[in-house]
Amino acid sequence: MKYGLLAFAIVLNACANIMMKLGALKLGSISGLSITDFVVKFITNYYLLFGIFLFAINIFLYIIILTKINISIVYPIWTSGGFLLISLLSVLYLKESLSVVQIIGIFLVASGITLLAYKF
Repeated sequence: MKYGLLAFAIVLNACANIMMKLGALKLGSISGLSITDFVVKFITNYYLLFGIFLFAINIFLYIIILTKINISIVYPIWTSGGFLLISLLSVLYLKESLSVVQIIGIFLVASGITLLAYKF
């Protein structure tokens, strides 16, 4: 159950990051905007607002997870798992590309997560 909650939180984190990227793309250039125009542009950007909402839920789940699992296990899995999922989603959904070296790095990160999560 506790690792399922961690996996769910990682998925929320990845989705929040993708929403923030989509929101940033929709936001476009903000140079030269007045503060009022920026605020209006920001609060009417549903991708950004949804990303912030997902991050808020994510923080709440993170706190709950920290009551159940050591931070020395949670944080590396959280950050590297998020990295892996965001990389995958950015390729599949945002049509970004990865180099061979980046793919090797992702494999190494996945290997590290496996070692961290493995109970001896």
